Amino acid sequence: MTNEYVKKQIQDFHVGVDFAASETKLTKAETRDWVRMRSNPWRFQPQIFIGTWADPDSHPSPGEIRILRVIKGPDEITRAIARQGKHLYCFPWM
Repeated sequence: MTNEYVKKQIQDFHVGVDFAASETKLTKAETRDWVRMRSNPWRFQPQIFIGTWADPDSHPSPGEIRILRVIKGPDEITRAIARQGKHLYCFPWM
């Protein structure tokens, strides 16, 4: 259900709804749809999705995750960026 919540936030982004950071819980099955970012940028700009930005074998743990931003990358994919612990994760990653 959490990933449905995040998909709704991405849809809202496309129609101009203001984004507010929020927390939600991921189930074990939902964690597979998220991937860890290789960097931890100070700013979330579209350029963070240029090159090899993801570690496709690293996913968040089930449990709390904080959705920080929704952003459209130069590849025209709109993603949610979230933090769990010291790592950043993105959804969708492909």
